[in-house]
Amino acid sequence: MGVLRYPFFLMATISYGTSTELDAVNSILMSVGESPVNTLTVQSPEVAIAQKTLQQVCREVQAEGWVFNTEHEYPITLDSSNHCVVPQNVLEIDLSHARHGDHFNVIRKKDNGITKLYDKIEHRFNFESVNESKLYCDIVWMIDFEDLPQVFKDYITVRASRIASNRMVSDPNASELIGTDEQLARALAVEYDTRVADHNIFSNQEYRTNPASVYRPYQVINR
Repeated sequence: MGVLRYPFFLMATISYGTSTELDAVNSILMSVGESPVNTLTVQSPEVAIAQKTLQQVCREVQAEGWVFNTEHEYPITLDSSNHCVVPQNVLEIDLSHARHGDHFNVIRKKDNGITKLYDKIEHRFNFESVNESKLYCDIVWMIDFEDLPQVFKDYITVRASRIASNRMVSDPNASELIGTDEQLARALAVEYDTRVADHNIFSNQEYRTNPASVYRPYQVINR
Protein backbone atom coordinates (compact mmCIF):
# COMPACT_ATOMS: atom_id res chain seq x y z
CA MET A 1 0.00 0.00 0.00
CA GLY A 2 1.38 3.38 -0.96
CA VAL A 3 2.06 6.19 1.48
CA LEU A 4 0.76 9.70 0.90
CA ARG A 5 3.65 12.08 0.36
CA TYR A 6 3.15 15.57 1.70
CA PRO A 7 5.93 18.14 1.35
CA PHE A 8 7.40 19.40 4.62
CA PHE A 9 6.45 23.03 3.93
CA LEU A 10 2.79 21.99 3.78
CA MET A 11 3.06 20.28 7.14
CA ALA A 12 4.71 23.34 8.64
CA THR A 13 2.04 25.78 7.50
CA ILE A 14 -0.90 24.12 9.22
CA SER A 15 -1.60 26.72 11.86
CA TYR A 16 -4.79 28.58 12.48
CA GLY A 17 -3.02 30.93 14.87
CA THR A 18 -5.64 30.32 17.52
CA SER A 19 -4.72 31.48 20.99
CA THR A 20 -8.16 31.96 22.56
CA GLU A 21 -11.54 30.29 22.31
CA LEU A 22 -12.78 33.35 20.39
CA ASP A 23 -9.98 32.92 17.83
CA ALA A 24 -10.93 29.27 17.36
CA VAL A 25 -14.64 30.01 17.01
CA ASN A 26 -13.88 32.66 14.37
CA SER A 27 -11.72 30.18 12.45
CA ILE A 28 -14.64 27.74 12.48
CA LEU A 29 -17.07 30.44 11.35
CA MET A 30 -14.83 31.53 8.49
CA SER A 31 -14.37 27.92 7.37
CA VAL A 32 -18.13 27.77 6.70
CA GLY A 33 -18.34 31.20 5.08
CA GLU A 34 -19.56 33.14 8.11
CA SER A 35 -18.15 36.46 9.30
CA PRO A 36 -15.99 36.55 12.46
CA VAL A 37 -17.36 38.09 15.65
CA ASN A 38 -15.85 40.27 18.35
CA THR A 39 -17.36 38.40 21.29
CA LEU A 40 -18.82 34.99 22.06
CA THR A 41 -21.87 36.62 23.64
CA VAL A 42 -23.29 37.41 20.20
CA GLN A 43 -26.80 35.97 19.84
CA SER A 44 -26.26 33.87 16.73
CA PRO A 45 -27.10 30.22 16.01
CA GLU A 46 -23.92 29.91 13.94
CA VAL A 47 -21.76 31.16 16.80
CA ALA A 48 -23.55 28.83 19.22
CA ILE A 49 -22.96 25.82 16.96
CA ALA A 50 -19.31 26.73 16.43
CA GLN A 51 -18.64 27.22 20.15
CA LYS A 52 -20.49 24.06 21.18
CA THR A 53 -18.67 22.03 18.55
CA LEU A 54 -15.31 23.44 19.66
CA GLN A 55 -16.02 22.54 23.30
CA GLN A 56 -17.12 19.02 22.39
CA VAL A 57 -14.05 18.37 20.26
CA CYS A 58 -11.74 19.89 22.88
CA ARG A 59 -13.04 17.43 25.45
CA GLU A 60 -13.00 14.50 23.02
CA VAL A 61 -9.40 15.08 21.94
CA GLN A 62 -8.09 15.63 25.46
CA ALA A 63 -9.85 12.47 26.69
CA GLU A 64 -7.40 10.44 24.58
CA GLY A 65 -4.73 11.26 27.15
CA TRP A 66 -1.65 13.14 25.98
CA VAL A 67 1.62 14.04 27.66
CA PHE A 68 0.48 17.57 28.51
CA ASN A 69 -2.67 16.47 30.38
CA THR A 70 -1.74 13.08 31.84
CA GLU A 71 -0.21 12.47 35.26
CA HIS A 72 0.79 9.14 36.75
CA GLU A 73 0.79 8.26 40.45
CA TYR A 74 -0.95 11.52 41.32
CA PRO A 75 -1.57 11.49 45.12
CA ILE A 76 -5.07 12.15 46.42
CA THR A 77 -5.48 12.40 50.18
CA LEU A 78 -8.55 10.60 51.53
CA ASP A 79 -11.12 12.63 53.41
CA SER A 80 -12.09 12.10 57.06
CA SER A 81 -14.28 9.14 56.03
CA ASN A 82 -11.44 7.54 54.06
CA HIS A 83 -13.26 8.37 50.84
CA CYS A 84 -11.45 9.54 47.70
CA VAL A 85 -13.09 12.64 46.24
CA VAL A 86 -12.33 12.99 42.52
CA PRO A 87 -10.80 16.41 41.69
CA GLN A 88 -12.54 18.74 39.28
CA ASN A 89 -11.60 18.74 35.58
CA VAL A 90 -10.79 15.03 35.57
CA LEU A 91 -11.59 13.27 32.29
CA GLU A 92 -10.23 9.83 33.16
CA ILE A 93 -9.01 8.40 36.44
CA ASP A 94 -7.77 5.02 37.60
CA LEU A 95 -5.59 3.76 40.41
CA SER A 96 -1.91 3.45 39.67
CA HIS A 97 -1.14 -0.21 39.11
CA ALA A 98 2.47 0.43 40.12
CA ARG A 99 1.30 1.63 43.54
CA HIS A 100 -1.81 -0.44 44.22
CA GLY A 101 -1.54 -3.52 42.00
CA ASP A 102 -4.82 -5.39 41.60
CA HIS A 103 -6.09 -4.78 45.12
CA PHE A 104 -8.87 -2.47 43.92
CA ASN A 105 -11.15 -2.10 40.93
CA VAL A 106 -12.45 1.45 40.97
CA ILE A 107 -15.03 3.47 39.10
CA ARG A 108 -16.33 7.01 39.50
CA LYS A 109 -19.62 7.18 41.35
CA LYS A 110 -21.78 9.86 42.97
CA ASP A 111 -22.16 9.85 46.75
CA ASN A 112 -24.64 12.49 47.95
CA GLY A 113 -23.90 14.52 44.84
CA ILE A 114 -20.09 14.29 45.22
CA THR A 115 -18.05 12.31 42.69
CA LYS A 116 -15.83 9.77 44.43
CA LEU A 117 -13.92 6.60 43.64
CA TYR A 118 -15.89 3.45 44.39
CA ASP A 119 -14.26 0.05 44.88
CA LYS A 120 -16.24 -2.60 43.00
CA ILE A 121 -14.38 -5.43 44.74
CA GLU A 122 -15.32 -4.38 48.27
CA HIS A 123 -18.50 -2.59 47.14
CA ARG A 124 -17.76 0.56 49.08
CA PHE A 125 -16.29 4.07 48.99
CA ASN A 126 -14.08 3.43 52.00
CA PHE A 127 -10.34 2.93 51.40
CA GLU A 128 -9.24 2.64 55.03
CA SER A 129 -6.86 -0.21 54.20
CA VAL A 130 -4.43 1.93 52.17
CA ASN A 131 -1.20 3.27 53.61
CA GLU A 132 -0.58 6.99 54.15
CA SER A 133 -4.33 7.73 53.79
CA LYS A 134 -3.68 8.41 50.10
CA LEU A 135 -4.54 6.87 46.78
CA TYR A 136 -2.14 7.22 43.87
CA CYS A 137 -3.98 7.73 40.61
CA ASP A 138 -3.31 7.95 36.90
CA ILE A 139 -5.28 10.96 35.71
CA VAL A 140 -6.19 12.60 32.42
CA TRP A 141 -7.04 16.25 33.07
CA MET A 142 -9.32 18.59 31.15
CA ILE A 143 -7.20 21.66 30.34
CA ASP A 144 -8.61 25.07 29.39
CA PHE A 145 -8.32 25.75 25.66
CA GLU A 146 -6.10 28.79 26.22
CA ASP A 147 -3.57 26.64 28.13
CA LEU A 148 -3.19 23.93 25.47
CA PRO A 149 -0.02 23.54 23.40
CA GLN A 150 -0.40 25.41 20.10
CA VAL A 151 -0.39 22.26 17.97
CA PHE A 152 -3.38 20.96 19.92
CA LYS A 153 -5.23 24.25 19.62
CA ASP A 154 -4.75 24.00 15.87
CA TYR A 155 -5.77 20.33 15.69
CA ILE A 156 -8.89 20.87 17.79
CA THR A 157 -9.83 23.93 15.73
CA VAL A 158 -9.53 22.23 12.37
CA ARG A 159 -11.32 19.10 13.59
CA ALA A 160 -14.14 21.24 14.97
CA SER A 161 -14.22 23.12 11.65
CA ARG A 162 -14.84 19.89 9.75
CA ILE A 163 -17.61 18.78 12.10
CA ALA A 164 -19.22 22.23 12.08
CA SER A 165 -19.04 22.28 8.29
CA ASN A 166 -20.99 19.02 8.15
CA ARG A 167 -23.59 20.44 10.52
CA MET A 168 -23.96 23.90 9.01
CA VAL A 169 -23.13 23.60 5.30
CA SER A 170 -23.24 19.93 4.31
CA ASP A 171 -20.76 20.49 1.49
CA PRO A 172 -18.86 17.23 0.82
CA ASN A 173 -16.08 19.04 -1.05
CA ALA A 174 -15.44 21.51 1.77
CA SER A 175 -15.54 18.73 4.33
CA GLU A 176 -13.02 16.71 2.33
CA LEU A 177 -10.60 19.64 2.09
CA ILE A 178 -10.84 20.37 5.80
CA GLY A 179 -10.48 16.64 6.47
CA THR A 180 -7.09 16.67 4.75
CA ASP A 181 -5.96 19.53 6.99
CA GLU A 182 -7.27 17.62 9.99
CA GLN A 183 -5.14 14.57 9.19
CA LEU A 184 -2.02 16.68 8.92
CA ALA A 185 -2.84 18.66 12.07
CA ARG A 186 -3.28 15.44 14.01
CA ALA A 187 0.05 14.17 12.72
CA LEU A 188 1.71 17.31 14.08
CA ALA A 189 -0.02 16.81 17.42
CA VAL A 190 1.12 13.18 17.64
CA GLU A 191 4.66 14.17 16.68
CA TYR A 192 4.68 16.85 19.38
CA ASP A 193 3.36 14.42 21.97
CA THR A 194 5.96 11.80 21.06
CA ARG A 195 8.82 14.31 21.12
CA VAL A 196 7.85 15.98 24.39
CA ALA A 197 7.30 12.63 26.09
CA ASP A 198 10.94 11.77 25.44
CA HIS A 199 10.05 8.12 25.01
CA ASN A 200 12.96 5.83 25.63
CA ILE A 201 12.78 2.07 25.03
CA PHE A 202 15.55 1.44 27.55
CA SER A 203 14.25 3.43 30.52
CA ASN A 204 10.63 2.39 30.85
CA GLN A 205 8.92 -0.98 30.82
CA GLU A 206 5.95 0.39 28.87
CA TYR A 207 8.19 1.48 26.01
CA ARG A 208 10.04 -1.83 25.96
CA THR A 209 6.76 -3.72 25.49
CA ASN A 210 4.77 -1.19 23.42
CA PRO A 211 6.30 -0.49 19.98
CA ALA A 212 3.74 2.29 19.37
CA SER A 213 5.43 4.34 22.08
CA VAL A 214 8.40 5.07 19.82
CA TYR A 215 6.42 5.41 16.58
CA ARG A 216 6.27 8.88 15.01
CA PRO A 217 3.49 9.20 12.42
CA TYR A 218 4.66 12.71 11.49
CA GLN A 219 7.95 11.31 10.20
CA VAL A 220 6.17 8.56 8.24
CA ILE A 221 3.92 11.08 6.47
CA ASN A 222 6.98 13.09 5.42
CA ARG A 223 8.62 10.17 3.65
